Amino acid sequence: MAKPYESADAYQIYSLLLPHEESYGFAKGTLMIREETVSQPSSVGKDLTPESWNKFKDAIASFNRVQKKRWLLQRHFQIEKSYKLVSSDVIKTLPDQPQSAAALVFMSAIGFNREKTRAIVYMGSQCGGLCGSARFHLLEKAHGRWREVSGVVAISVS
Repeated sequence: MAKPYESADAYQIYSLLLPHEESYGFAKGTLMIREETVSQPSSVGKDLTPESWNKFKDAIASFNRVQKKRWLLQRHFQIEKSYKLVSSDVIKTLPDQPQSAAALVFMSAIGFNREKTRAIVYMGSQCGGLCGSARFHLLEKAHGRWREVSGVVAISVS
């Protein structure tokens, strides 16, 4: 059974990254966000530079732990575009052609280091058929604000 995902820091990060997702720009009206988090534990290492791997190793360990549970996102996103959370059952019914498909964003639960100053998340977009992209994001918190930092070397695009 999936649990509600409640983390103020997580929703700050999602809200920071969502406007940069491909589907955010494609969404003509309401952006669809997959309600269930996606699991992506196996490929973290190959997507990061060795320096980033060392710097974020505590957040990565946390990331791998939270991926073992099923989480349901809540309506805590602070974004300008209207959005709705959709279940995987609804997603299965969407058209598979990019020109008619609705814009959809998906994301993982977030791994944080113990101090909650570093984080890693996997996010992506689907726009029908083979259209979409996904990648890991590394973030650091300084002066109470999250910002994305470099260190990710792989991006999946189709």
